[in-house]
Amino acid sequence: MLIAALATLGLAMAITHHLASGRYQQELREQGRTTLRLYSEIINGWISRFRALAPIYAQNPEIISALRNPEDGVQLDLVNERLTRWTWQTGAADTYLLDQHGITIAASNWDQPISFVGNDYSFRPYFTMAMNGRLGQYFALGTSSGKRGYYFSYPVRDLQRTIGVVVVKVSIEQIEAELSSAQGEVFISDRSGVIVAAGRTDWRLRTLAPLDEDERAAIARSRQFDLDKLTAIPVSALTATAPEQGALVSQQSGADGALSYLHLSRVAPIPGWELHLLQPTRSTRSQILTATLLAGSAALAVILGAIVIWQRRRRLIEQLVERQAAQERLERAVTARTADLSASNAALAREVAERIQAETDLRQTQSELIQAAKLAALGQMSTSLSHEFNQPLGAIRAYAENGVAFLDRGNLDRTRENLNRIARLTDRMAQLSKHLNGFARKPRDTVEPVNLALTIEEALALVNARVEKAGTRLSVDCPADLMVMGGQIRLQHVLINLVSNAIDACEGTEQPQIAITATRQSAEGESRDANGAEERILLRVEDNGPGLSAQVLEKLFDPFFSTKETGKGLGLGLSISYNIVKDFGGHLWAENRMDGGARFSISLRQARPAQQPQPIGELS
Repeated sequence: MLIAALATLGLAMAITHHLASGRYQQELREQGRTTLRLYSEIINGWISRFRALAPIYAQNPEIISALRNPEDGVQLDLVNERLTRWTWQTGAADTYLLDQHGITIAASNWDQPISFVGNDYSFRPYFTMAMNGRLGQYFALGTSSGKRGYYFSYPVRDLQRTIGVVVVKVSIEQIEAELSSAQGEVFISDRSGVIVAAGRTDWRLRTLAPLDEDERAAIARSRQFDLDKLTAIPVSALTATAPEQGALVSQQSGADGALSYLHLSRVAPIPGWELHLLQPTRSTRSQILTATLLAGSAALAVILGAIVIWQRRRRLIEQLVERQAAQERLERAVTARTADLSASNAALAREVAERIQAETDLRQTQSELIQAAKLAALGQMSTSLSHEFNQPLGAIRAYAENGVAFLDRGNLDRTRENLNRIARLTDRMAQLSKHLNGFARKPRDTVEPVNLALTIEEALALVNARVEKAGTRLSVDCPADLMVMGGQIRLQHVLINLVSNAIDACEGTEQPQIAITATRQSAEGESRDANGAEERILLRVEDNGPGLSAQVLEKLFDPFFSTKETGKGLGLGLSISYNIVKDFGGHLWAENRMDGGARFSISLRQARPAQQPQPIGELS
């Protein structure tokens, strides 16, 4: 009897232990996977905040100008202040600008004792990645600051040529603050097994296991970490990635003896990083033991009596209810955090849509502004154009009256001569009217092959009256076969703007002169001929006026900047012209001539045979 009772008790306890072990370990795995998913979303949100900063900064004209002229101290001071403000606004650790040799020419900490300015970072992999034309991402210990950070880098291009690199360094402390609040030990390792971020401060920049010589040599070359501190953490059987069901590992913790953990991992949102969780198993073992003892007590209670069985069963049910309630609270917390992340993603999507709509509205506004500027230009030319029409009209009236007189006398030859003169004058007026109608209509938003010589001729026809009235000598040197990528009406608008400005600049000059030249040029760029050189056209408008001061050159293409008297201009002409040329895939800039006067230069892509029109925004 006693043997049978003991056998029944042992069997009940064995079955209970087996079932409880499977259940509680599965719960532990599911809780761990939920925790890893949660921290993976947190890391993804953190990295998404900073990933786009370097590509945005690389498009800034001040950054490009600083790399073009690294000796310009005023420009570098301006960029230093801009980088400092960006860093403060975005919450980044540091932002700095490297030239094509990896030397720092500007930095957000330019005025700090540990300034990066002048330091050589060409050895850093993020510099090599950016110089190869892609977004660089890299984690390392700062060689100057000694602080850990994640680096984003992006190439700065000038006419498709990489002239430098923008780098944004982000502190890892925000992520570690999140990791430190986890139940269990949560940390992140890189490909080499180095712990780059951890909730525990004594595990940071240590390793999962001892590094081999190749890994240590690679870290030494890039000076990524301090090799002397790269010691393994005191956790046995720890691997770079855990099995799907997790793995049991142990930590020797001194006075408390060995601690057992369930090791789970998943790929982090950052390339090359692995997210790890060491979930303590002490509570699980306690739960398994408790369940086993409860089952044994229940079996013993069967032997001792129905009353003891009922009491033990009620206690077990209460504990299961409490455990279920705790699990439900955890699931509600996870659901709430997931809802917050979903709301953040939805807000980000709305922001992206708003930015796309804003860009569309900006292009529409620019097109309308160009049309308004053309009509304003026609208004400014109205007096001269009125003279262009009134003079032929007066001549036509005189020739008509003479023709009637000669006809009355029977002099048909003189009558025919007067009628022919009338026909030539009407042709001249019709041609001028055709130019005006073409210039006034709204242009198409496409880029297509345009005959440059014909465009110059039609533009000058509209300003010819102003040129003659000002007594300006105008010369044009443009081969008849030059074809460029652009829009004929918009390019006419740019030329009329530049020639009109040149006439105004030459006012008061004793012998005003304006020269328009167009030549072929070759430079490194996107489209190339059979010999490997890019075919571009350089169009210049030069005058012999007083030239441009340094202050004017600095703000020349800013909207609403004008050197004319109030009421004689809105200051939008050059800004609009700059954006028109940029839409063509070209570049407009200004400078002073060596022998006096100003020079405006336009670099345009030469049209290739059978080249198709391209919508704005799809230029290569």
